[in-house]
Amino acid sequence: MAEHRMCFCYDHAMQSFRLRPFQLARINGIPLMVDYTWLFVVLIYFWLGSQIYLVQQIGRIGLTEALVFGAVFTVLMFTSIVVHELAHAFVARQEGIRTLEIRLHIFGGYARLAGEPKTAMAELRIAIAGPVASFLLGAVFIGCVMLTQAFAPEAVRLSMRELFLWLFRGNVALAMFNLIPGLPLDGGRVLRAYLWHRSKDILAATLVAKRLGVGLSYMVASYGIYRAIWYRDPFVAVMMITLAFILKKAAEEDYRFHKMQSDYTKQTGINVSDMLGTVATVMKHPPICVPPTMRISEFIDGILAKHRQTHFPVAHDGRLYGMLALEKLRAVPERDWEKTIVRDVMHPVDDSLFVPMKASIEHATNKLRSSPLQYLAVIDSEGILVGSLSAAELERVA
Repeated sequence: MAEHRMCFCYDHAMQSFRLRPFQLARINGIPLMVDYTWLFVVLIYFWLGSQIYLVQQIGRIGLTEALVFGAVFTVLMFTSIVVHELAHAFVARQEGIRTLEIRLHIFGGYARLAGEPKTAMAELRIAIAGPVASFLLGAVFIGCVMLTQAFAPEAVRLSMRELFLWLFRGNVALAMFNLIPGLPLDGGRVLRAYLWHRSKDILAATLVAKRLGVGLSYMVASYGIYRAIWYRDPFVAVMMITLAFILKKAAEEDYRFHKMQSDYTKQTGINVSDMLGTVATVMKHPPICVPPTMRISEFIDGILAKHRQTHFPVAHDGRLYGMLALEKLRAVPERDWEKTIVRDVMHPVDDSLFVPMKASIEHATNKLRSSPLQYLAVIDSEGILVGSLSAAELERVA
C-alpha cells in the first residue's frame, strides 16, 4: 500500500465524499489537487475571517478592510495546510518514497505517497514532519505579531495583529490535533512507529493505534451529538459526525490493509513493504476467483451472493484463464444458467487483462485506463494469480 499522510484525515476514507478533483498547482513536481468540497470551506473561512472574527475583535471596520482581511487569512491558512503536507512529502522523499499528490478537501488535506516506510524510524520521521512544520509556522506568525506591534502603521496595526494571531492559533491547533495518538492522524502514526520499534511487530502496533483512532472517532461523534442537543447547532453536529465516520473508517482500513499485507507475506514469503511503488502494494489480495467449469447458477448462488463486485478472475490451478464480467453475464437468460459454464461467457485471457505484481503503479494505472474492463488480474513472476486491481485500489494508492 502507498500511505496517505493526512492533515485531518486519512485518504482511504475520503472516497465517501470525494468529487472529481482538479489541479490547482504543481509544487516541486507534486500536483496540488483540490476536491470541490474544499471550495465550500474556503467560503466559510473567508466569511468567518471578514464578517465575524475581525468584527468581534476590533469592532466596526470598513468593507474593504474586512474583505482584504478575510482573503489574506484564507490564503495563508490553506497555505499553512499545504506546507504541513509538503513537510510530509519532503521527509518521505528523503526516505525514498515519492509523493503522488497533495490533495485539499473539506477537512484539510493529505499527501498521497507511493509507498510505505520500511522502518519504524522512517515512519516516525515522516509522521512527525507535518506537526513540526505547523509548530514552526506558528512560531513565525507569533513573530509577525511582535513585528506588527513594533513597526506596523497604526491604521492597520490592530487588524494585522489579529490576522497573525489567528494564523498562529490555527497552526498550533492543526499541529496539536494531528498529534492525538490515534490513526489516521499523525500522532497515531508516531505511536505506531514507537510500538513498532519496540515490539518489531507493525501489525500489533497498528492494532493499538487503530483502537485509539476508533475511540477518538466516537469522542468526536459524541461531541457532535452534544452540540446538536444542548446548543441546537446542527451544522457543527453534522460536520463532527461526518468527520468521526471518516476517522473511524480510515483507522479500520489502515489496520485491514496491514493485516492483509501480513497474511500475504506469511503465505508467499514475499514482503510487500520491500516492493515500494509496485502493484503488490496496492492490489486486492487474495483475489476472488472462479473456476472455468463452474456453472453460472453455482456462481450466482455461491459466489456472487457473497462477493458484490463486477469482475471476477477465472483461474484453474492458480493460472489465469480469463475474466468474468457481470455485464456480459446479464445477457445469459436465467433458464440457461444451469447448462452454461463460466468458460462460455468469460473474456479469454489476453495481455489487456493482467499486470505483473512487480509492475509500477504508474504502469498499472495507464494499463487500467486502457483496459476494456477497467479491471486487472495480478500475477507473480511464475504466472500465478495473486491479486486483482481496480480503480478503487488505485484510489487508495495507498
